[in-house]
Amino acid sequence: MGKEIAKRQNDLGNQPIRTMTQRHEITFRPLVETDFKAFTEWLNRPHLRRFFQKKPTTETAVAAYYGPSVRGETPTHCHLALLDGQPFGYLQCYRIAAYPAWAATIGETDGIGVDLLIFEPDMIGKGLGSAMLTRYLRDVAFALFPDERRCFIGHEHENVAGWRNSESVGFRFVRDFVEDGAPSRLLMLERGEMAESRG
Repeated sequence: MGKEIAKRQNDLGNQPIRTMTQRHEITFRPLVETDFKAFTEWLNRPHLRRFFQKKPTTETAVAAYYGPSVRGETPTHCHLALLDGQPFGYLQCYRIAAYPAWAATIGETDGIGVDLLIFEPDMIGKGLGSAMLTRYLRDVAFALFPDERRCFIGHEHENVAGWRNSESVGFRFVRDFVEDGAPSRLLMLERGEMAESRG
């Protein structure tokens, strides 16, 4: 994604974190090394090329990039989101201050950051993005960082669906910034300000 953000396993343990939408159960679990083969295939799907995995990747590259996080060697927590037990998305969270270069890029030094994607294209546009993000923030991200009060998320200007999804959860525009040459929008959510998704 250009931030050179490493990924990390969930310190809350390896038990899935469960939550319900109106019709389906969303489960979060840590990304593990045995996921890398499938994760590589997911990352290479065409709909992710524009804003997330901008170049094709390999299982070797995925293992090199994500492996340290899975082993708990970096400050980022990474998870798969499952719908009724089947993986459909990926999320990660981290303390902004753990990445000084990223903090300088967005002009913030406190709070946490979150990134996400849905790798099943037929699940896009059905309210699952807002449901997934809402529950991840409530049940995982803020729980992992109880001393942080704010969460930030960045989207390229052209990723209208992405930043509108974040706004539907309660994120508010803060400022524009540039990431790897791409004009982007920084949005922020205060702990406790989430709009409960109807997804």
